[in-house]
Amino acid sequence: MVRLMSDPPAAREWDRMLLSAPVPSLLQTHGWGEVQAGAGWRVHRLLVELGSGQLPVTALVGPRGFPGATRVYVPRGPACLPADGEAFAAVTRSLVQLGRRQRALAIEVEPPWPAEEVPVGHPLRAWATIPARQPLASVVVDLRPPPEVILASFHPKTRYNVRLAERRGTAVRQGSAEELSQCLRATEGRQGINLPSRQHLELVLENLGRSAAVMVAEVEGEVAAGILVARCGGELVYLYGGGTGRHREAMPSYLLHWRAMIEAREEGCTDYDLWGIPEDDRPDHPWHGLAQFKRGFNGRRVRYLGCRRLPLVPGGGGVLTAAERARRLARRWSRG
Repeated sequence: MVRLMSDPPAAREWDRMLLSAPVPSLLQTHGWGEVQAGAGWRVHRLLVELGSGQLPVTALVGPRGFPGATRVYVPRGPACLPADGEAFAAVTRSLVQLGRRQRALAIEVEPPWPAEEVPVGHPLRAWATIPARQPLASVVVDLRPPPEVILASFHPKTRYNVRLAERRGTAVRQGSAEELSQCLRATEGRQGINLPSRQHLELVLENLGRSAAVMVAEVEGEVAAGILVARCGGELVYLYGGGTGRHREAMPSYLLHWRAMIEAREEGCTDYDLWGIPEDDRPDHPWHGLAQFKRGFNGRRVRYLGCRRLPLVPGGGGVLTAAERARRLARRWSRG
C-alpha cells in the first residue's frame, strides 16, 4: 500500500524518516528532491507502508528523449536492506502504481546497495540492466579512527602530499558557488568534460542548506581548488570538485579532502564518500587518474548493483533506450 503525498511532509520530518531507514542516501533526501525538481523532474515522495512502519521513497518522473518517453526513476533508493524482500516487493508495487498513474513506460531503480550484498535470486536482479546514472563504484574512508591513524593509513604519496600542502602554507576555508564554478570551468577546459554550472551549484546549496558546503584551498591568497560536500546522516559525500590549474605544486586538492574529513569527523560523521571511480582498474579509462587520486586515501571500495529497468508497457524499455541514444547523439553534435 502506498500513500501519494501531494503535500509532502516538512523537509526535516522527511529526512528524519529517511535517516531512520536501514540504508539512507543523500539522493533520497528532501533537499535533493528539490534539486531534481529544479532540473526538470517531477518529484513524487512516497510513503510505503511496511509492517514495521513507513519507508520514504523519492521517485522522479520525467520525459527523456522522445515525446511521451516518460519513466519513473528512483536514485539511490529504496532505503531498505537488500535482503528485505518484503520491503522491496512493497516498494515495487508502489512504484508500479505511480507509473500507471503517470503513464510511464518503465520503472528504473538504482539502489544504494553494494552488488555483493544483493542476494542471488533477488527480484531486482531479474530486471533489465541499463547504463547507470550514478557512479557504479566509489571509495569510502572510515572516519572513526583517530586523525593520526586515518592519515597514516593513506597511500604514502597521498600522505606526503597532504603534509606538503600544509608546509607550503595552503589555506582551506569556506567558499562560494562562484569560486567553485571558476575551478570547475578551468577543469572542464583542461579535461574536455562537462561539469555542473554555477546555477546548479547554487541550486544544490540552496536546497541542501546547512547539509552542504563549498570548501576552497588558497595558495598565496589565490583560490587554487574547490569542492562541494554534502552530509547525509553520518556520511559526508564529495559531490563536485576542480582546480584552476595554478599552484598545483602546493597540492591544494589533497589538503581540501583531508580537512573535509577532519571537519566531518568532528561533527560526528563516520564515513567520507569520495563518490565516483571507475568500476575497474583499466589504465585507459578516462577517469583513471582521478581514481588513483581517490584510492590514495585508502578507503574501502564499493561496487554498486547499478541501474535496473522494469517495463510497464510492451516495448517500453526499447523506446527509452532509443530515446537515450538520440539524446547522447544530440549532445555529441552540440559539442562538435
